[in-house]
Amino acid sequence: MARLKERIGKKVLKNKLKGFERQVRVHNFETAKSAVILFDANDPASFPQIKEFRKFIESKGIQCKSYGYVQLKEIPQEMLFQKSFSFITKTELNWYLKPSGEVVDDFYSRNPDILFDLSMKVPLELQYLVKLSKAQFKISAYTDEENDYDLMIKLTDQDDVGYLCEQVKHYVSMLNPSN
Repeated sequence: MARLKERIGKKVLKNKLKGFERQVRVHNFETAKSAVILFDANDPASFPQIKEFRKFIESKGIQCKSYGYVQLKEIPQEMLFQKSFSFITKTELNWYLKPSGEVVDDFYSRNPDILFDLSMKVPLELQYLVKLSKAQFKISAYTDEENDYDLMIKLTDQDDVGYLCEQVKHYVSMLNPSN
């Protein structure tokens, strides 16, 4: 049943992407004015690393909002009441795993310069958000799956979110976008 849900969800997403367009533009930490961080919040050990990365982004003068996906019905205690963090839970998914609700609407209302997808694997629930985001520059860990990322960073199985964040800092700092 789970595979059927996912197959239907992928088909629905593919149909939603027909006619969907976004303006693609390379940004670095000097040219970006706004950013969105998307992450899989199912690993509580990665949350402090995500918070640290967000502080780094904001220290560069970039307005930042973070969205996490929790595969539970409720947000874990340690993630509650975090400023500029919003969470999508299992209760905000329909039967074919498409997220909806207030947090999702807020996510789609943003048109950030950069989208940082810091999830190590991209479940269908997050694929909806990534693929339908109008972010100008999308960054993520490398994946073989069909995607529209503009910059992907190859990781090993031993690498974690903290390593991905360090690599993103390194490579985005090196970018020299042409205007």
